[in-house]
Amino acid sequence: MRFDAGYYYGRGLSAGQLAERLTESWAEQGVNLVYFYAYNKVYGARYHTTYPGSIMEDYGRQDLLGQVIRQAHHRSIKVIAWLNGVEHKQMWEAHPDWRQKTKDGADYKPGGDSYLLCVRNPEVMQWWLGLVDDLLTRYPDLDGIDMAEFQIDRWGDHTCYCEHCTDQFHETHPGQPAPGKKWREFRADGLTRLLAATGRLAHSYEMESHVTTVFTAGRDGNLMSSGQVRDATGFDLEGVLTAPSRPDVIQAELIWQQWAALYEDQNTFTADWTGGAVSDAKRMVEGRARLIAHIEVTDFGCGSLDGPSLGRTIAAAVQGRPYGIDIYDSYQLERTKDAPGRLRVAWLGPGI
Repeated sequence: MRFDAGYYYGRGLSAGQLAERLTESWAEQGVNLVYFYAYNKVYGARYHTTYPGSIMEDYGRQDLLGQVIRQAHHRSIKVIAWLNGVEHKQMWEAHPDWRQKTKDGADYKPGGDSYLLCVRNPEVMQWWLGLVDDLLTRYPDLDGIDMAEFQIDRWGDHTCYCEHCTDQFHETHPGQPAPGKKWREFRADGLTRLLAATGRLAHSYEMESHVTTVFTAGRDGNLMSSGQVRDATGFDLEGVLTAPSRPDVIQAELIWQQWAALYEDQNTFTADWTGGAVSDAKRMVEGRARLIAHIEVTDFGCGSLDGPSLGRTIAAAVQGRPYGIDIYDSYQLERTKDAPGRLRVAWLGPGI
C-alpha cells in the first residue's frame, strides 16, 4: 500500500490518531508493507529532521513517520520510506548551479512543481546521500527505502547539459555529439550510480533497497525495452540490475488506464492487460530482484477504478505471479466501494 499523508490534512486528526486508524485498516485488508511518502519536494518532510536545507510539514513536526512505524510494526506491517526523485524545492532555490539544464542553459522545468537537481553534480550527490543517511539514522526501525520514479528527462533529449555533465562527457567521450548514443548512455550512467550508492547506503543499515519505475508500454501493448526507456528518460533498468549494489525489489508501475488514456485505446489496454505485463516485467528483471506489481486507483482520463475493475486488475496481476502487489494509494482505496473485500478475493480467491 502507498500512503501519502498530504491527502489527510484537514480531517482534524493528530499524527498519532491518523497512524493508529490507518494501520488498523491496513491490517484488516491484509496489507503487510506500506510505502510511506517521506519527503514532499515542495512542502517538506513528514518526519523529524534538521538536515540542512530541509523543512518539515505539520505532520513532520508531529513525527508522523515515527508514529506509523510504531503502529505498523505492532501489527506486523513493514514500513518503507518512499522518496520521489532527486527533487527538492528549497535546495533548488538555494543552489541555482545544482539545477538540471537544457542545451541553451535554461533551467529544466517540465512542470510547475519540478525542482530537478543534477545527479552528476558531486555536491548534489553528497547532499542527497546525507539526506538519506539522516533519515535512516533517525529511524533505525525502518525496513527500507524506496527510490520512486527517478529519471532525468521526462521523455527526450531536453536535459542535462549543465556544466558538470557537459565537461565530464567531453572528457570521457571526446568528439562525440550531445545528444547522441554515447551521450544518452553517459546521462543514464550518472543516475544509475546515484541509485546504486543510495541502495548501498540502505544495505549498510541492514535495510532493504527498493526502486519503483514506470514500465512504459508502446501503442501495441508491449512493454518498451530497457534501452528505449534509458535513452528517453535516463533511467536504465538493466544498468540498475547489473550495478554492484542492486535493489532487493523492483516495483513495476503497470497501469493499464494510463496507457488507455494516452493512446486512446481501451481495447488493447484493459484490466486483463495487467497479467501479461507482469509476466513481461518479470522476464525483464530475470530474477535479479523481487518484482512487485504496482497498480493505481487513479484517474488518467479513463476514470478511476471502481470496485469490480479494481478486483479484475489485481486478479490479472496475480496471474502474472509477482512477488507482491502494491496499490496507490490508501486514500483512494478508502473512497472505492468494497475495496477491502475486492482485495481479499483477488489475492486469496473467492473461497476465503
